[in-house]
Amino acid sequence: MKADGGSPQQSEDYGDLRGWIERVEAMGELKRVNGAHWDAEMGAITHMLTEKSRGDAPAILFDEIPGYPKGFRTLYGHFSSVRRVALTLGLPLEYGRKVDIVKRYHERIQSLTPLPPRYVNDGPILENVLTGDQIDVLKFPVPRHHERDTARYIGTANCVITKDPDAGWFNLGTYRNQVYDGKTIGCQITEGKHGRIHRDKYFERGESMKVVVLVGQDPLLFMLAASPLPEGVSELDFAGGLRGRPVDVVRGPYTGFPIPAHAEIAIEAEAVPGKVLKEGPFGEWMGYYSDDTVPRPYLEVKTILYRNNPILTCAPQHKPVDETGLLKGIAGSAQIWRALDACGIPDVLGVWNHEGGPATRFTVVQIRQRYPGHARNALHVAANCQSGAYAGKWTVVVDDDIDAGDLDQVLWAMCTRFDPVTDIDLIQKAWASKRDPLFLPGNFNNRVLIDACIPYDMKLANKFPPVVDVSADLRATIKAKFGFLNFPE
Repeated sequence: MKADGGSPQQSEDYGDLRGWIERVEAMGELKRVNGAHWDAEMGAITHMLTEKSRGDAPAILFDEIPGYPKGFRTLYGHFSSVRRVALTLGLPLEYGRKVDIVKRYHERIQSLTPLPPRYVNDGPILENVLTGDQIDVLKFPVPRHHERDTARYIGTANCVITKDPDAGWFNLGTYRNQVYDGKTIGCQITEGKHGRIHRDKYFERGESMKVVVLVGQDPLLFMLAASPLPEGVSELDFAGGLRGRPVDVVRGPYTGFPIPAHAEIAIEAEAVPGKVLKEGPFGEWMGYYSDDTVPRPYLEVKTILYRNNPILTCAPQHKPVDETGLLKGIAGSAQIWRALDACGIPDVLGVWNHEGGPATRFTVVQIRQRYPGHARNALHVAANCQSGAYAGKWTVVVDDDIDAGDLDQVLWAMCTRFDPVTDIDLIQKAWASKRDPLFLPGNFNNRVLIDACIPYDMKLANKFPPVVDVSADLRATIKAKFGFLNFPE
């Protein structure tokens, strides 16, 4: 059943990563591949299966990786389909429009009550605990994802757990982890991200920062770690609220941090002030190899915990459309919608971050205009809220008859309802990313705000030309009479 018809059934709770894989395979969206090498082959296979998939690429489970025991697996392509995102969020699996899943997720988080994790004494993550000379992160089939990467990266589809030294809350963020040797890994964190703020606080006091890096976990935690949640809200608590049950965690033997009991691989480590190593380059989420290769603080590994036959989760970035486009698009869109509501912007009907403009670099907001300046209000809030501010480039607002998730419709509105002189705003010196090949000195960028709505005075006076379309009544008649034609929804 589609989400716009009646009361669709919610996705069932899949449990942990292994339960998620079982459900995805039952949905027909898992591909098993044996024999691919860790050196660029797994990344290339994922790239080639995803780049022209139009939103239906499979998740890929690699096994029998040369040089590693059978059962030491890697998982790529978590979120290359809307159905897998919906499964992960516990939402209906079918949708009439892409923005409908954002609407359902937005509705869920509006009334969500965070639920803190539950500490337990044991769990599969404690089946193997490595310390001292046993420590070697290359025990796992850590990939070199892209041909021009100069190192292997154990952390891409990961969760880096840090603790605020003042308030004591735990943040989960997705920050890449380069491998230097078996006991030393990187942790690249962009300015302004919660994990970076935590690290800066510790280092400013001359203190080391303890860290847990999950590199095999419930896909919901990965999704939330890559989402812009408010400061002070732990992704563990948010996941518990979404699920309606707490996340079971054990205390890390070195850090004391909460580690999900059913995680696949967890690395406890420490970052020390003043200790840095050259980090990068890496094939990045904007589709280019980052030239931001500079010395950065690294992590000294203290313990490794892992399940028997562990699964290393991976998300190599490549030129759009890649396997994290929907992850960033849906989670980010819902948070932008939340900010629009919080700022009192009425009648928001849809928000979508288009996959071809990775993350929030091409955001479309759909509204029903209610007053002069409504469109501009929506534009500026969407471009400047926490969820839309980082590395944005284009923000577009469209009318209620334009599907924000349909790029053809959006382009039509931009070409027929937009005047280049009066309907464009610019924001200068905005929050950028050094992964942008055109970032400005100081890590700034400039961005474009496009009002692609019918001018409000013309709309109010009904002076804008009518759209050539088929009326709702005639559509219903035609479908009833010629249903055998299977008209697309």
